[in-house]
Amino acid sequence: MRHLEVLVFTKNTTTPNILNWNVSTVTDVETAIEKLQQRPYKVVAISEAMSNSDKMKLNRLISIISDTMIVVNYNEGTDLAQKVKTAYWSKNKPGAARQYLDNAFEIQLANSIYLN
Repeated sequence: MRHLEVLVFTKNTTTPNILNWNVSTVTDVETAIEKLQQRPYKVVAISEAMSNSDKMKLNRLISIISDTMIVVNYNEGTDLAQKVKTAYWSKNKPGAARQYLDNAFEIQLANSIYLN
């Protein structure tokens, strides 16, 4: 199975685990720039613990390097894996959130509500 790649910009030196994702951790902007130019990352996760100037630098550079890269801000206490997966799949599979009606009553009810 092909793994998707995420770059985590944080002060922590431990590498978080995300199922079916290759996770790389960087602690400064310069290393992040090097990594972004070397690998095709799908998501960049930026910790809220980083300084505002570093976050702004990285956001500007990401917009220059790639317009398809997804940027996620997260707190150290939150579930990073869930935020990364939600951000990636909501952008790349937006139809997954749609609900399809499969019986005539629900279709008729939905149409009557929509028309009123």
